Amino acid sequence: MCRTFDTEKEAKAWAKRQELKLEDGHVQDLTEARETTLAQALERYRDSVTVRKKSHQPELSRIGRILRNPIAERPLSTLRADDIETLLDDLAQPHVTVGKDGKERRQRPASEATLRRYTALLSHLYSIATKRWRIEGLRNPIKEMELPSPGRPRKRRLEEGEEEKLLAALEGCRNPYIKPMVLLAVETAMRQGELLKLRWEHVDLAGQTVEIHDTKNGEDRVVPLSSRAVALLRPLQGGDVKKIKGPVFPISQASLHSGWINACRRAEIEGLRFHDLRHEATSRLFELGLDRVEAAAVTGHKTLQMLKDYTHLRARNLAKKLG
Repeated sequence: MCRTFDTEKEAKAWAKRQELKLEDGHVQDLTEARETTLAQALERYRDSVTVRKKSHQPELSRIGRILRNPIAERPLSTLRADDIETLLDDLAQPHVTVGKDGKERRQRPASEATLRRYTALLSHLYSIATKRWRIEGLRNPIKEMELPSPGRPRKRRLEEGEEEKLLAALEGCRNPYIKPMVLLAVETAMRQGELLKLRWEHVDLAGQTVEIHDTKNGEDRVVPLSSRAVALLRPLQGGDVKKIKGPVFPISQASLHSGWINACRRAEIEGLRFHDLRHEATSRLFELGLDRVEAAAVTGHKTLQMLKDYTHLRARNLAKKLG
């Protein structure tokens, strides 16, 4: 901005006023950074960023845990690496929460890999606050700390006798769709979210294929169905095959989770997650003799390293092949 003046005195007075205006604006920007709490920023991030992600439910849960921590009331500009490390230490401890129904719920301690997801969430929050929301005066505390270890990939598979006990326990589920979902997960290596979104319009029992849309990695794929998978789906289809539409498994994620936890408890199986069925299914594909390209075509893994992380061959099965 330039102006001309008749005297030097007028020019200096004008320049001084412009400096004060710039300082006032800078103070206002810094005030926003000082007054915006982590809770306010997280809620804004949740409503404008998280909800647009495909698999947003886990991140919503992580945001919820941070919001329940005292650190949430701290201004963004005051948080440093030590504060984040204190938060992570707290998340790594088991917690007991009381729900709206008055029942106590035990919250598992976050693993190293999960803690890294918390730091990634917070780091992206600061990036969005600085670049998109234009909040000045912020310093990303995640860049000043040593990140938690990524941890080793899970290797959990169904141990000897667990499959039989689990299926017997699933017979007692009130929801009749949970057991066939579990069986289909083992047969196809489909993710939990893919099973929940599966629709009859995309199922071809005659051709023994299923079309998977809106996958986690953003790419559609066609999953071949084994004869056992077809036998599982056929009774669920019923009626006129050409007219049937809608979800294959009309069940919510919450109901599936509850039924799974209760079934594992009845079967006295510990440390088994629904996602571990994908590890089980992927490993079985190799044990059946499929090569890496064929297995990846079924599972949808984009890289061989990701496929390797989901493959855990049993030593005793390899020993049989060796003779």
